[in-house]
Amino acid sequence: MLSLGSTGCQFLPNSQTPEAQQAESNSSTSTTPPSANKLPPEQTYELQVNRDQVWGMLRKVAFTENSIVVSLEVTNGSRQAIELNAKDDMYLQDNTGGYTGNRYNLSPPPNNPTLVIQPGTTLRGQFVFIGRLAPKATELTLYTNASTPSYSQENAQRPNMRFEGIFIRR
Repeated sequence: MLSLGSTGCQFLPNSQTPEAQQAESNSSTSTTPPSANKLPPEQTYELQVNRDQVWGMLRKVAFTENSIVVSLEVTNGSRQAIELNAKDDMYLQDNTGGYTGNRYNLSPPPNNPTLVIQPGTTLRGQFVFIGRLAPKATELTLYTNASTPSYSQENAQRPNMRFEGIFIRR
């Protein structure tokens, strides 16, 4: 099982006075309803994508303060190794901006950044995407090898897969 590391964060000391912090806190709570910034609960799915000799199953999505974690299985049924993130182009996208919503990039594991899957094997893991889910997002789409043309020789080794309809319950 592949388990991708969590994203890091940086602590910056707060230089504001307690009065300024309180004023800022009061102004942000008065303009934003408390439920708007609440993260959705972990969600379970059975979204399957079949692409030539590659099969994927998206099982779960969990939301944290600084990332989105996707439980995914991908089986390589071909006779050659494949890559899911060949050009740093595996990501999630939300529906907040229509066709061009927010993009959440994969934080790849250092020992397998292109996510190579050997022939006849299954990669099971939790994939970490950087960023907090936008409050108005109601749907996600997961892309693998998004910059690889859909129909090309290169596609056999770099399958272009799309998991659509990852609806978010709040």
